Amino acid sequence: MTFSVDQVRYEMNQIFNYLPSDIERLPKYRILLTNVVSTWSIEMVDILKEIVEFLAKNNISLFVSRQMFSDLCLKVLPWLPYPQSKLLAHFMKEKMQSREADYDYHLSIICRHLSYIYEKEQNWNDAAHMLVSIPAESYYRFSTDYELELYLKIAYLYMAGDDPLLAEPYVKRASMAQAHTVNKSIQLNFKICEARLMDFRLEFIEAAQKYYELSHCPLFEENVRLTALKNMIVCTILSLQNGNIRIQFLKLLLKDERCQKFIELSILEKFCTFGIIIESEIGHIETLLLPHQKIKTDYGTPILIEAIAEHNILSIKKLYKSIRIESLGHLLKMKPEIAKIIAERMISEGRIKGAIDHTYGFIRFKSQNPNEL
Repeated sequence: MTFSVDQVRYEMNQIFNYLPSDIERLPKYRILLTNVVSTWSIEMVDILKEIVEFLAKNNISLFVSRQMFSDLCLKVLPWLPYPQSKLLAHFMKEKMQSREADYDYHLSIICRHLSYIYEKEQNWNDAAHMLVSIPAESYYRFSTDYELELYLKIAYLYMAGDDPLLAEPYVKRASMAQAHTVNKSIQLNFKICEARLMDFRLEFIEAAQKYYELSHCPLFEENVRLTALKNMIVCTILSLQNGNIRIQFLKLLLKDERCQKFIELSILEKFCTFGIIIESEIGHIETLLLPHQKIKTDYGTPILIEAIAEHNILSIKKLYKSIRIESLGHLLKMKPEIAKIIAERMISEGRIKGAIDHTYGFIRFKSQNPNEL
């Protein structure tokens, strides 16, 4: 037997009008719902919408509507194919929103379900927005762990959508709450989120430190540890203004045989010994970058090229007492004026000793101490 929208509306009204109590009505509503979903119809979503609309009326008691909505949330939504499930979930959310305090539990399930579908579609921001819209009352109904998992998932989704500014408040909230959990899985996920946020904020040396810890954590599966190691390699290479710490991290990486899965050890060795990194090696490193790590500076240079340029300037400093700015630009494979900006910044920050001779277009280095960066 197949059902139509009109027939289901009639059946629901009959149950309501001719059975005297909710105790008697509820089993009948459940039988009707079971019969509807057991017989597929092209009108299935419209029929289920009719049931939702009926249950959301003010004259239907919470005793009935809450239990029926639980059946719809926990049994019907997961059973429907994603396109139909998404349509029904949005309709349920809309109908229940005006009575949020009554249906906070159900709304939280619907929002999580929609977030899951959007995540499957790689629609990261909509997936995050669905979790953000979960009623605050749900936090009190559930546990601290529920709250923490929610914050971390929201942060993860916003970062997956390249929107770290929206992710940051949720990492901060998780930071304040994570001291109250003993759940190791949540604590580790917090560390991953924290590292990723530092990475997005271009705090590369701090992110590298976090990734290093994660890459050696035995509680993670090997693929998670390896991803953390790859991220550490990239963040260490991209880090600026942290000469000594950067070298220490590079030496740690050089000793880690797992790094060979991602980068030639000869390249890491060049970073440690201040060998000049050539164009083909830069291309190799570039394949490891995530989208947010490909951003450019204010003067249009990718941050990887700038990081390599700083390294190569330190290498050149060990070979020359002075060099023409034009020649430096040629060696760095960049415009001389950009090479000059980078060298000037390194000098002004005290990371190399030297001076720019603007009259003759030279950079003159003031120290050739081999132990000095």
